Amino acid sequence: MVEKNAHLMTDQHRALCKIAKDYADHSSINHLRKQYSLGDTHTNTAESFGAMLERTKLGVFHYMSNKHLSRYLNELGFRWDHRIPEVKITKSGKKKKYMRPMPFMVRLFSLLSRCAGRQVRRTHNCGITSLKNCFIDNL
Repeated sequence: MVEKNAHLMTDQHRALCKIAKDYADHSSINHLRKQYSLGDTHTNTAESFGAMLERTKLGVFHYMSNKHLSRYLNELGFRWDHRIPEVKITKSGKKKKYMRPMPFMVRLFSLLSRCAGRQVRRTHNCGITSLKNCFIDNL
């Protein structure tokens, strides 16, 4: 779900290049030629999110059902959006940017502010059901 006025940055996979014609701008890199960035063009952000998804799948969720996949991805999106960039100097003297999580209380406040009017309940067979836009005094 990408806006049509977006500037896409992809590798040179044929399907991605074909899709990119429908968007405002497109630039690509060629991994086959060991090209991983070209100016501001790179795929590192998408690859980083994919790596985070794989680590989370192995270490936290262990199994992700198709039925609740959107819930897992929403949680990862929340974690991704609640990071702070930091710059550190490597041993060789180069600047390296990395992301660290926001402080716990900041994330908790953000999470709780999004919960107003939402409920998640167990079904009779211990599944999960969402009751969106429900308020306690309406029950």
